[in-house]
Amino acid sequence: MGQINNIALMGMAGVGKSYIGKKIAAISNYEYIETDNLIAVQANQEGKIYHDLSDDDFLRIEKDVFMKLGELSGKVIDTGGSVIYDQDVMRKIAEFAHVVYIEDRIDVIKDRFDARGPVPLMRSEGKTFEQLFIERQPLYEKYAQFIVTRNSLRNNDARLVAEQILELVRDDEP
Repeated sequence: MGQINNIALMGMAGVGKSYIGKKIAAISNYEYIETDNLIAVQANQEGKIYHDLSDDDFLRIEKDVFMKLGELSGKVIDTGGSVIYDQDVMRKIAEFAHVVYIEDRIDVIKDRFDARGPVPLMRSEGKTFEQLFIERQPLYEKYAQFIVTRNSLRNNDARLVAEQILELVRDDEP
């Protein structure tokens, strides 16, 4: 295995992975990639519509996308919130990226998620956002190389989190 020079951000939908990933790209040499966009492109190539994918189709396409990402270099990767459901995918990500779990208080995440409008959540049928959060949190913690806590009450919180992530990754370099 070569040197790891990608960053994979994971966490619950609404925690700010996209926003923080873009901040990291803006203040560093990393390029931002949103895997949901890659999944949507592949779904379209298969003649499917992203928002109409079944959980099984989404997870299959997501796995395929992540298995191909190992060739990338210098990227900050915004993973979907459901990526932690597949051990093979998480092992693959750990081979080519520093895995960072971004956490925040559930009420803050839910407010942010609700403000975005309707977004599908994998494996959510019959579950509340809170139940899904409780189910996923230990999985995020299990696979994280680093855990960064947002303090959403502070100004410039996303930039501070981005800087903290870059510092953690730099400190981990050989």
